[in-house]
Amino acid sequence: MLGHRHFEIRRLQAPDVHAVLTIISECHRACGWEELVEPSTRNLFEAFRNRRSAFFVATIDGEVVGGAGIARLPDANGSVCELQRMYLRPQSRGRGIGHALLQRCADTARQLRYERCYAEASSEMSAAIAFYERHGFERLTASLSAATLIQNKCCFLWTL
Repeated sequence: MLGHRHFEIRRLQAPDVHAVLTIISECHRACGWEELVEPSTRNLFEAFRNRRSAFFVATIDGEVVGGAGIARLPDANGSVCELQRMYLRPQSRGRGIGHALLQRCADTARQLRYERCYAEASSEMSAAIAFYERHGFERLTASLSAATLIQNKCCFLWTL
């Protein structure tokens, strides 16, 4: 339990990758999904070293409890980023950590001159869908990304 312990949001470092991949795998298994499939997920540190991308982790007492990143949406005109791999350990949810991660991603996206942020969530991820809607993401009727791998997905767009 977190109690009154403080969390920190900081940029991903190479030693954090294993913890982030474990969190993502645990969340996927909770949804009944297979293990990680995207190469950019397996190579998380390298994938977010591009000029217009960033990945952040949330830590409590030095332990990684979640993460989220932004990267240019390839099929867009350069003004849209995608919120990617936003996952938190279940016991870390409902404490403002997800909000802080999203805010850090949004602030960085604005600094990188993105105007909108795209996100996808599987329809099974009701907590994620509610989180996006609470934070002003508008639900779309179709994906903006031709490269999407999520089946039964909900797509969202947020003006920064």
